[in-house]
Amino acid sequence: MAVKPLRVRQAEATRQLLVSVARELFTEHGYAETSVEEIIQRAGVARGALYHHFPGKEALFRGVYEAVQADTASRVVKAALAVQEPWGGVRAGLAAFLDACLEPEFRRIVILDSVSVLQHQAWEGGIEHVELPMLRSVLSPLIDAHLPGLGVEALVHVALGGLYGAALYIARSAKPKAARADVETVLDTLIVGLRSRLDHTA
Repeated sequence: MAVKPLRVRQAEATRQLLVSVARELFTEHGYAETSVEEIIQRAGVARGALYHHFPGKEALFRGVYEAVQADTASRVVKAALAVQEPWGGVRAGLAAFLDACLEPEFRRIVILDSVSVLQHQAWEGGIEHVELPMLRSVLSPLIDAHLPGLGVEALVHVALGGLYGAALYIARSAKPKAARADVETVLDTLIVGLRSRLDHTA
């Protein structure tokens, strides 16, 4: 395996540092209240180093957003695939996602701030939702086993809309833990209802 040149490794380390520091600050203060100056001071790098990797604060926020999304999606898929029974896998994956909605960085960066900061990029197709491959991984075993003929892409997009709605409900609630429990009850009711209907038609 070839070893990367020192300059490349240093550049990668600087980029990772900037994303890590910005992740902390965006979580603590939000996008609007975090300045580029704060980021470079905490990271201990020159302003030029930041602009070498990112055109500006919005681009850095997108890098942070993608990192948080990737971490969350990995945990959701891992939780779902750890359960062999398809219905249980879906249930475990949804529970992991709802847990993420209670975490400060996911709540602030992905649910709240991304709506205003990255909305135009999402509408223009500039952002590939990490949740789509996540949902494909979680839902495909269920479709294969119990829902043959159902369109995978249609289901994952409908599910994505539902997850965003649930995430916003939890994030905007004065009692997020109670809101999470309410959402889980709704999802359990839907799963039980669908499962019962399929059992009766089998």
